[in-house]
Amino acid sequence: MIIDKKGRLFGKVSIIDVLAIALVIAVAVFVGVKFKKSNTGSPFVQKEDKIQIVYQIDELRDFVADELKIGDPARESVHKASFGNVVDIKREKSISWVRTDQGKIIKSSKEGYSCVYITMEGTGTYGNNGVTIGSGEYFIGQSIVLNIGKTQIYGKIYDMKKIG
Repeated sequence: MIIDKKGRLFGKVSIIDVLAIALVIAVAVFVGVKFKKSNTGSPFVQKEDKIQIVYQIDELRDFVADELKIGDPARESVHKASFGNVVDIKREKSISWVRTDQGKIIKSSKEGYSCVYITMEGTGTYGNNGVTIGSGEYFIGQSIVLNIGKTQIYGKIYDMKKIG
């Protein structure tokens, strides 16, 4: 006989124990199904745009500027946001601001330094209030530190636009 006089299954486990185990399994399955993450995309996630960011460094030592290469990856150092890859590098005379003997501040340049404009293309969410890349928000005129290739440079965002 499967159930004995004391209500035990095969003389070992009581029916109450079997029902309790079945109830625990049923609850676990229900909770698992209820809180399972959906494989469909959220309708609230914004699609990323292809963006172009121009970064300006007024005074960059020439030996550092020589290390910048087209195709180098660019990452912002605080949020580790990827600005994509370098697509253009433009060098000009450095921009230095000096005070004259008369107390006026004039634009000048420094030997051994260059003003560098670095154009990068990557992805982010472009909006009326700047660009969001990863967890960081970026704006024209904002000063940031970028790691480009094997260099680390400090400058400001000169321009940004949505492309494509």
